[in-house]
Order: sequence, then structure tokens, then C-alpha cells
Amino acid sequence: MGFAALWKGLLVLAAFAGGLGILAGFFGARVHPFDSVAHFRLLLSIALVLLAFVALGTRAWLAMGVALGFAGLGFAFTLPWLLPGRAQPAREGQPSYTLLQMNLRYDAADKAGALRRIGEARPDVVTLQEVTDEWRETFGLLAETYPFQTYCGLKEDRDGIAILSRRPFVGEALCQPRNGRVTQGVDLNGRVLAVTSLHLDWPWPRHQWRQIRGIGDTLRRADGPSLLGGDFNAAPWSAAVGTVAENNGLRVVGGIGPTWLTMRFSELWPRWLGLPLDQLLASSDVIVDEVHVLERTSSDHLPVLLRFSLASKVPATTPESQPPATASAQADRSASPGSA
Repeated sequence: MGFAALWKGLLVLAAFAGGLGILAGFFGARVHPFDSVAHFRLLLSIALVLLAFVALGTRAWLAMGVALGFAGLGFAFTLPWLLPGRAQPAREGQPSYTLLQMNLRYDAADKAGALRRIGEARPDVVTLQEVTDEWRETFGLLAETYPFQTYCGLKEDRDGIAILSRRPFVGEALCQPRNGRVTQGVDLNGRVLAVTSLHLDWPWPRHQWRQIRGIGDTLRRADGPSLLGGDFNAAPWSAAVGTVAENNGLRVVGGIGPTWLTMRFSELWPRWLGLPLDQLLASSDVIVDEVHVLERTSSDHLPVLLRFSLASKVPATTPESQPPATASAQADRSASPGSA
């Protein structure tokens, strides 16, 4: 066998290997290791396109065809989640709100950057991950602007989660540090919105799916709107994100795009080579008006700003309303609501 034939054979094998990786990701709900591969579906598709160009240059037609076919499949099931949507104009007489989702990075040296981004965006609510005691002290500087603050899991050293709000809290926070979750009712002009900050562990072989099972269907309020911001360590098309959304009757907000890239390469690689790990999930009565990422802070995650409104509805909640909780979740309540 000549070198040219061997080279073409290797290209065909590489194209099939990348394609099998893309196919395996569609079975991630049943085989969790396959879901770990699914998070890289977009990057695998890009790699297959590059492989197709190499095959074209060497006239390896079979390899080119296989690579482009699988790449097309991969793009078809990733790009719809990533392409930005059209911003909706503010509706007359209907108030609009904003939520800022931020993974802070637990060991960020420059904490002023996160404060600046919050000050520039002036969101109504902020969902935070990788919160530490040091970060909590930092957010004490915002107590006048964000008097309502709740923290959960700070004893975990780097896996704390938190919610800051300009708007009053309603009821007691539901804190599940083992599942990386805190949920708090927020009063938005008489409507109670259940806001969740979520930080899932890395995918298999880590404990991501154990957390998903622990959360179950407790994220959505049965009688009102719900909104979740979090670092899922999972892509929006993955079985992990889809399972959380389906279990709780929520929809995944598209158009965010890649939000994570290591600090080492963030200045060298384009953003689209990162991974879309930060997600927003919303109930059907939360209207998404606009979503986009903000300028990078000292974190390896980009902040995500959501502008939203609530569907017109006669308020069915009372000041005593609380986020949903199962009996087991009640036992996990250990949040520290109130001003920092």
C-alpha cells in the first residue's frame, strides 16, 4: 500500500471517528459518558470541516464526504441554540426586568471587575456561582443597591451559590449545597418570580447526573413564573440540560453562545472556540426579550445578561408564597437570606 492510499485511509478513519463522537452524543440521556462527548459536538463539527478541507487537498473524496456529512449533522443540532435571536421591543404598559448570570471564579484575583460589570448592567437580579466567603464580603459593598442577598454552600470552599436582588425577597430560600442550587422568591411588582442559581458539577465521570437526580422537579413554582441562571458545565443541546428543563417544565433560552474559555487562551482564541456552559432556563410565562453576553471579567466565564418580562396574568401568589420544595429538599434548607 502506497503512502497516498494509507493517508486517505487514515483520513477516512478520522472522519468516521469524529462522526461517531457526534452520533454518540445523541444517546447521552441513556449512556451518560456519551453525554460528556455531546458537549463538544460543535467543536467536533468544526474539526470535521477542517478535515474535509485536508481531504479535498489530497483528493480523498470518501473522507471529505463522510466528514462533511457528519459535520452538517453536528451543526444542525448546535447552531440553532447558539445563533442570536432578535431583540424584542419593550411592550407598552408591561414592565421589563433584567437578570445577570455570572460564574465569578472562586479564586479570581481582581474582584472589582465583577462589581463594575454589575454596576454597568444594573440588573434587577443577579445569579452567582463559585461564591466564597471572600466574595460575600465583596458583595457587602453592594448592600445599599442590592439589599436582598442570599447565599448557599459557602462551606464548600469554592462551590457556593448566591442571588442578589434589588427587589424584595419573598419567603424562605431553598438551599441545596450538594446539588449546587439555591432558589429564592423575588417580588416583581406583585408577581413572585422563583429565581434559581445553579452550579452543576462536571459531567461524567464527575457527579453532574447525581445532582440532576437530586434536584428532580423542584425548580419551578406550580402557580407562578420561574427563571434559572447557572453554570451547568453542560452545553444547551446536551441531555443534562434537557433533562433539567424537561423535569421542571422549563425551556432553555437560546442565543447565548459560548461562554467559557480558559483564561490562558481567552486572549488568543476567538470566543466561538469556547464552550456554551452558562445557561438560562425559563417557564412559559417568562417572556425573553433579549439575551447577550457582556465583557469578560477576571472569571473564565462570560457574564450573561437577560432582559425579560412576565406574561400578563392575574397574580395568583401571595406574600407567603415560597419556591417549591420536596420533603427531602426541605431538609437541605440552610441558606442565609438577608443583607450581606
